[in-house]
Amino acid sequence: MKKSLLLLGMALAFNACAPYEDDDITLPAAPGAPSITVELVNGDPNRVVVKDVSGGFFARVWEFPGGTPAKSTLAIDTVFYQSKGDYLVTLYASSEGGGGTSSITQSINIAQDAQPACDPQTGLLTGDCETPGRCWTLTHAAGAVRVGPTPGSSEWYTSPVNGLQAAQYDDAFCFYFAGGHFQYNNNGQTVDPWNGYNPVNFAPPTNLNWVISKGSGEGGSDQLILPEGAFLGVWDSGPVYDIVSVSETQLVVRSPIVNTAGWFELTFVKN
Repeated sequence: MKKSLLLLGMALAFNACAPYEDDDITLPAAPGAPSITVELVNGDPNRVVVKDVSGGFFARVWEFPGGTPAKSTLAIDTVFYQSKGDYLVTLYASSEGGGGTSSITQSINIAQDAQPACDPQTGLLTGDCETPGRCWTLTHAAGAVRVGPTPGSSEWYTSPVNGLQAAQYDDAFCFYFAGGHFQYNNNGQTVDPWNGYNPVNFAPPTNLNWVISKGSGEGGSDQLILPEGAFLGVWDSGPVYDIVSVSETQLVVRSPIVNTAGWFELTFVKN
């Protein structure tokens, strides 16, 4: 009797571990590759419009190595490439009916380096396009840093007079017309928003460039574009900034907060 019960238990255990099969269940087929277009902007050899023209996908992620932005989730977006060369554009898309993710990669050739033009706006930014260049620092006045949910809003934060840290006020952001060169001088430390807004030792990258893209910002504003990873004023902004205003003595820009909903408005004075 004990032997029979043991054999019965072993049989039940074996059946419990057997895989379930149902011929009526059909897994969705793997999605086909998405369809995209990648086209240069007419009259601007350094900007590219990418468009997802496929249907049936509920989520997408673009990757633009070497471009600004480096990634996007929009169906249509514009990418800026500062240096000439061949670049890859990849779209990863997930289908609505399941079945996983598919991708497509296309190459684009940028024929020339982006070159700033010495127009009045560039002259104000760089110091009349002369060799010394022009450096900007955050103003000590109220409103040097404004933060809010939409461009130009300040519901979340407005810095008071002298309300920032010394390690922020001594940061200089310098623009040179020759070669479109950009330099960030932080005097050894940068305030780290991912480390409790504490100053940390940081060596800024060198050999950076800048360019102005006409009419590509919010409301048709011009944009000041830095390389991926570079920034103005606060580390979790940029690298693309809408130019609100620029004069001989003041520069005001706006930028989305990096990886967070919301916007910065930053006010600088000539150093």
